[in-house]
Amino acid sequence: MGKGLSSAGFACALLGLIFGFVGMFVWFLALLALPLAIAGLILSVIGGKKIKAAGESFGLATAGLVIGIIATVFSGITFFTCGVCGLCIVCKGADVVNDLANM
Repeated sequence: MGKGLSSAGFACALLGLIFGFVGMFVWFLALLALPLAIAGLILSVIGGKKIKAAGESFGLATAGLVIGIIATVFSGITFFTCGVCGLCIVCKGADVVNDLANM
């Protein structure tokens, strides 16, 4: 059970990190990066605790934890700069369309 959680945590953290980098250019991926990074961090911690209790090697859990921390910090910055900015642009575009429709 712990190895599966660690693997899932590693995968989520890695995807969060990748989406965080790509989210600087494609803003909607920045919105996915932060939840993936947080999920990867949590799954890695839980999986690491279960593996440690079983007395097995927990290298993948440690890698997921480290990448999860880095991905959470980086994707958090990307989320609040690029993602929120992109949402503001979309909302402002919807306001412009509504104003044009009401003319």
